[in-house]
Amino acid sequence: MTSGPLFQRASSFHRGGSGGAFFLLALFAGMLGGVMGLPFLHVHPSAGVVVSHAVLMTFYVVAPVFLGGMAQWFLPDLLKGEGMALPSATRIGFGVLAVGAFLLPVMPYGGLALWSIGVLALAFNVVATVLEMRSISFRSFPPLVWAFLANALSMLVIAPVLLAFLLRGGLANAGPDALLSVLRGPVEMTLLSVPSLGIIIAALLPEQTEQGWVPRCAPYAFGVMGLVPVLFWADHLFGDLPSSAYKASLTVGLVLPCLALLVAFARDLWRAALPSGPAAGWASGGLVLLLAGWAAMLTEPLWAGGSVQPAAFMLGAAGHQLVMFGSLLALSAAFYGWCGARLASHGRFFAAFGMAHTLVTFVGALCSVLPQLVMPATLLMGGSLLMFALPAGMVWYGMLVERTQEVTGLLRKQ
Repeated sequence: MTSGPLFQRASSFHRGGSGGAFFLLALFAGMLGGVMGLPFLHVHPSAGVVVSHAVLMTFYVVAPVFLGGMAQWFLPDLLKGEGMALPSATRIGFGVLAVGAFLLPVMPYGGLALWSIGVLALAFNVVATVLEMRSISFRSFPPLVWAFLANALSMLVIAPVLLAFLLRGGLANAGPDALLSVLRGPVEMTLLSVPSLGIIIAALLPEQTEQGWVPRCAPYAFGVMGLVPVLFWADHLFGDLPSSAYKASLTVGLVLPCLALLVAFARDLWRAALPSGPAAGWASGGLVLLLAGWAAMLTEPLWAGGSVQPAAFMLGAAGHQLVMFGSLLALSAAFYGWCGARLASHGRFFAAFGMAHTLVTFVGALCSVLPQLVMPATLLMGGSLLMFALPAGMVWYGMLVERTQEVTGLLRKQ
């Protein structure tokens, strides 16, 4: 083991200031998705309401933040490069995704088509950066780089296939049920699992040499998780892949590599000192929710075969929600890591606020899976969204002051 976790040691955070725009887009998409889930909108729900509530949190929160915001914040430092290879692709991707987020509740097929185009631009940027802007060998890549690359490669499969399905479904006047059946399953779990595990490992494990189990396991585990499920999904959608082989692919492509990565992570974490701070708190909470959600989803068939059908339905829904909230907590770990590097002068206050924010969000996520606690969950998660404004405002105010000082210095020299 060498230095501390990534989010406690990153240094060149002057890059990637525009990555915060993707975080703001994610906040908007999260709030819009929460509003679409309010009961009064589901008395006579439209197709836009159903689709928006179901896919906004995954497609317009996790993917844009990870490939857009986080890639700008951390990928150049991890690769020891000078920046992103295609900065114009990032700007194009953000513009297309912003329009798609507004369009999705009104035109679900159009909003998802724009999402596909936007994430394609971000994915091409990440792949080009890994191939062209790196100053280290592939063997020296940290696990988070493999998570970036695996997520980008999965987007290069998902986006064209989804565009083809949207064209075929739009011509056939398919309803929202057909669209949701395509999006849920391997696509959604791949989009949530790969970024979340990459962030959690980076936030909790020290930077490692080749002796660690995680650096050895990460290329294979993330590669299988990123490509195998979505390739089988594409074949099942447009080919003749049997349903039994399709379900088996989920086990081979998601469960087994995820289990191998978690075993390696547990072994390396056992030998390391546990980190502290807001980023570690967010990552730990995200890991707990992910494990609980995966356990609920894997055990759902056992309950579904019994006589208590409502419990099976609640268990599956709770597992899905826990995985989604676990991914959001993992993304928040990266955000707090980036903010912490710029707010080092507010160390104690920032740490205390970050841990309190973690607790509020974690309790709100647990309450959200119980129908009896809908009101407390709504209040806690709404308060959590508002609490993000403080660190974000402090960081962007500091960046504004820095740029003002730079402009003033240039004017004085002239």
